Amino acid sequence: MLDLVDALDEDAIKRSRETPPAEKLRQALELMDAGFRLQRAKLRIRHPNASEEELEARFFAWLCREE
Repeated sequence: MLDLVDALDEDAIKRSRETPPAEKLRQALELMDAGFRLQRAKLRIRHPNASEEELEARFFAWLCREE
């Protein structure tokens, strides 16, 4: 089983090295957009009576939070 994991890791590393930087950036931006959409959906579920303006304010507050 460990050999399979090692082979998969090697394949992932090889593909990562072969992926052009522009493609990596595109993928990162797509993932970021998906995360933003999920957060907005979560806010809508938690605050079903909130206006779009309130939801946007909550989203912006979430974006600006410090961890």
